Order: sequence, then C-alpha cells, then structure tokens
Amino acid sequence: MKKAISLILVLIIFFSAAQPCVFAADKEIYNQLDKLVQRIVDEGKSKGAILSVVKDGNIEFCKGYGLADDNLGIASDGEKIAFRIGSVSKTFVAVAAQILVEKELLNMDSDISVYLDLDLKLTYPVSMRQLLTHTAGFEDMVTGMAFYNVSDTEPLEISVRKYLPKQIYKPGEVISYSNYGIALAAYVVECIAEQDFALFCEEQIFKPLNMNRTTFRFMHDIAYVSKAYLPNGNETIEPYMNLYPEGSAVSTAEDMAKYMIWLMDGDDNRVLSPDSKEELFKKQFTMSEEFEGIGLVWNRKAQNGKVYYDKKGETLNFYTRIALYSQADTGIFLSFNTYVPEHEINNIMNKATDLVYGEKEEYNIGQAGSSIKIGGLYVNNWSSFNTPEKILRYLIPNKMIYIDAEKDGYYINGQKMTLIGEDLYSSNLGLLKFKEVQNKIIMSSESAITYVKVPLWQHRIIQIFIPIIFVIVTFIIFIRELIIKFSNKNNKYSFAFAFNSFFQIVSFVILCLLMYKGIATFSILKYAPYMKFFGWFIAALVISNIIITIKNKKCKELLPAIWVLSGILFSAWMLFFHIL
Repeated sequence: MKKAISLILVLIIFFSAAQPCVFAADKEIYNQLDKLVQRIVDEGKSKGAILSVVKDGNIEFCKGYGLADDNLGIASDGEKIAFRIGSVSKTFVAVAAQILVEKELLNMDSDISVYLDLDLKLTYPVSMRQLLTHTAGFEDMVTGMAFYNVSDTEPLEISVRKYLPKQIYKPGEVISYSNYGIALAAYVVECIAEQDFALFCEEQIFKPLNMNRTTFRFMHDIAYVSKAYLPNGNETIEPYMNLYPEGSAVSTAEDMAKYMIWLMDGDDNRVLSPDSKEELFKKQFTMSEEFEGIGLVWNRKAQNGKVYYDKKGETLNFYTRIALYSQADTGIFLSFNTYVPEHEINNIMNKATDLVYGEKEEYNIGQAGSSIKIGGLYVNNWSSFNTPEKILRYLIPNKMIYIDAEKDGYYINGQKMTLIGEDLYSSNLGLLKFKEVQNKIIMSSESAITYVKVPLWQHRIIQIFIPIIFVIVTFIIFIRELIIKFSNKNNKYSFAFAFNSFFQIVSFVILCLLMYKGIATFSILKYAPYMKFFGWFIAALVISNIIITIKNKKCKELLPAIWVLSGILFSAWMLFFHIL
C-alpha cells in the first residue's frame, strides 16, 4: 500500500514539474512576439499596434501597443480599440457563403447568375467557389474601390455592376487575386439572404460569436477605431472601402481572438457545423501539387510537414496578419495602424511559425528539372491589363519582378534561386512554381498571388524613359524654335514647330495631372475620357510634326528626327496604356 501511495506521489510530482515546461514553451511564443511588436512601436515605425495569441481554446495574450489616437492621447488597447483589418475581412465572406451552403440555399459550383437580381456581362460564367479562391479570372480595378467621403460610397448592387473588371483568364485555371471577386461573392450572399451583407454578418456571425466590437459598417458606433498614421508619425485620412466586403471590417484583438478560437474548435457548432468550418480550410485549388494551395479565401501553407492557414490584410495605412496553426491549436492576430515594411511584418510572422512548428528545415531536393526558360520580366496578375490603370504596375512596389538569367542559374531581387523540383524554385520570395497556362508562362507562389511573363520592352525603365525623353525633346524644340522665330530668321515652319511643341507640352502636363488626380482619388477611369482627349490631341500634333518635318526636308537633321521618333514612341506608349 505504501509503495502504491509513493508511486502516486512520484507521478503527481513528475507531472506537476513537467506541466510548467509546456506553459513556458507556450509563453515563449507570445513573449517573443510581444518584444518584436513592441520594438517596432518603440522605434517609431508604427504609431500603434494590437496583438492577440490563442492556444487550446483560450486567449493567452491580448495587448495594445503605442497610440490609437495621438491627438487625444488614447492608447491602443487589445480589448477596446478596433483596427481596420483590410483583406482579413474577406474571411467573413467565406463564412457567410458556408452559412448559406448549410441552409441549402447556395451551391458552391453553380453559375452565380442564377442567384443575382441583375445581369452582369461576364465573359465567362463563374461559381462561388471560383470567387472565393480568386480563380474567376478577373483583372484588377482600383477605380471605385474606395472614396475619401463616406457619402460617395455606393451599395453593392450598384458598385458590382459599375466597376466590373474584365476577365483575363478562363475561370478555374489561374489564381488572379481579386478584390472585386470577393465583393461580388458578398453580393451573391446579399441576393440569396435578401439582406444587407453588413447586417447579415452582424446577425449571423459577429453576435453569435460575441464579437461585439467587429463590424463592416462605416459609422463605427460599437467601438473606437484607431486613427491612421503615416511612417513619419503624422495622422492621415483612411479612405472608405466602396466594395466594402473585400476589406473594410474593423475589429479588436480580443474579437479576432474569439474568432480564431471558434475557427479551430472542432466541437463549437455556433454559426457553422465543424464540417462546414473544415471546408473553409480544405484545399480548394492549387497552381501546383507542390503547394498546399488555397482554401476558401485562406492561404494554405506548410512548414516541416505541418499545415497552417494565413491571411494578410492591408489598407493604405493599416497592416494586418492572421495565422492559424491548427495542428498546435494556436492562432495569432496582429495589426499596425501605420505602414510597416512588409519584410518586417513577415519577419514577425515567420518567427511565430518557427516558434509554433519549429524552425524551417532545408528543402529536400528531389527530381529537380527545368523545362521552362524562366528568365525575364513578370507582371503581377493582380493588375490592370486593359485600362489606363495599367500604369499602376509601374508605381506600386512588387507589381513587377525581373528574373535575371546568369550562367550559374537564375536570380531574383539579386539573390540566387535554387531549383528543387520540376520547374520549382526556392527563393527569397518563398517557393516559386513556373508553368504554362493558356499559352502564357505563369509564376505562382504559396499565396494567392501569381505573375505572368511579359515581353522585356515592358520593363519599368523603358516605360518611364519614353515619356521623359518625349517631353524633354519637345521642350528643347520649343525653345529652339522660339529663338529662331525671334532672331528674325525667315522660317515659315518655326511658328508651326513652336505652336505644336507648346501645345504638346501643355497637353502632356494636363495628362499627368489627370493621372495624378485619378490615382489620388481611386478613380483613374473616371478621368479616362479626358485623358483620351488630350492623348489624341498629342498624337494629332505628332502626325502634324511628321508632315512638317518631311515638307521642310528636316528629316536628316538630328533634333527634328529625334523629336518625331520620340513622338511616335510616346503615341505607341499611350496605346499600350490604353490612354488612346
């Protein structure tokens, strides 16, 4: 009997001693993340931040950092202060769709037109599954995405019709990230439920999950929302998302912690059954069998053979990440109210993944082989291809990538790529797979972002060089012809050259101002007709210059010849950017 009691006591002491080790390991996760986020705020890289960590169905950590309102001295708070979570909002659209699937009101693979109360002129029919996996084939469109005045925002039934982008791929073949596609999916929910999407989410998702400080509504009367800040620390204005389901939700670290716990709890049947929740994360589409692919909105990734799910959300000034490590029953949510360089946020999330799943092991190089010459220029499919918004790919970072082909292999962003599989490379951008789809070379990654290879003449340097050379040469011609005119030299063509060059410069300046205004107000296409007018005016003057140069027999003179050539190139440039 004494031996039995002694054995029990030894076991109790052993497990009591062992238990803190598990707790310490869990504590280490949020302690290190806490230090990393605190450092970014302390260094002035972000005005404020919020962080929450959940483990085994409990909120282990929930904290605010820095300030949510510098002017009023309001501190960031994990429980009470809401941040704009950007594209993490899209995950609620997927949940909403699954609610309707459970009620047998929605078939994920049916043509969405059977649910809509309007006739969308789509090139190809699409399904809800394709919308929620970014495989509907849409190009990107910034116009109509956001407004600085809340009174300018429009209901979904108007915005999805008014700002319909073209489909550049057949649905179900290429991942082409699409904010519009998610907004359209939310509108399908609206049509089926016969209820405003924001209200649907409040009643069917947020209230049942006690997410009392989460909303899609623009007027935030349930939570104080952090102000937005520039990297220099100054407060700035955050625009209102017009296609709002794709990125306008606000939430607190505590509410997102509740959300993460619910998503990973296989026994919690509030809102959705466990099977329907599992469908959110199941592999729905992949560009390559080497990748985990994409769920319904959620990215599927793996480290050391363990799968996790993540989503990033970015507005103009708020930068958010959420990651679910279901095999460790751990979730992490993080948001900043200031632009923080992506690599710094990635460092935090990569550290979190290392802490939860162990440091990344080296890739196993299997049957490595290359059948595609991958060197060249690539454009993000999350871009415009058929409107003047095409110019944004040259202004927004990471919209274009160049892969340099050297004797010893391929380099991307100056770092060598390692061939580890069939047209599969490891790089500083992660795993990259190259394949031919619809007669195009597509570069895909572990996230919902893909790139398409384009001719080298579309390189940023060339496209910037053409308009600069045109305006410089035109200005030189204008000055030269004025000098000739006022030197009393009898040249009947000097006035025509001076006239044409002057109005080309004026038109060019107006064109630039229209572009700037369109970019600043998320409405480039609103100004497209005016841009087209001045573009054609410049092109007409170019034709006039060619005729005058030929008649005046100045083709052999270097400067007029360069001017005419630069005018022709600039006209072609305007055609390429769909200004003409």
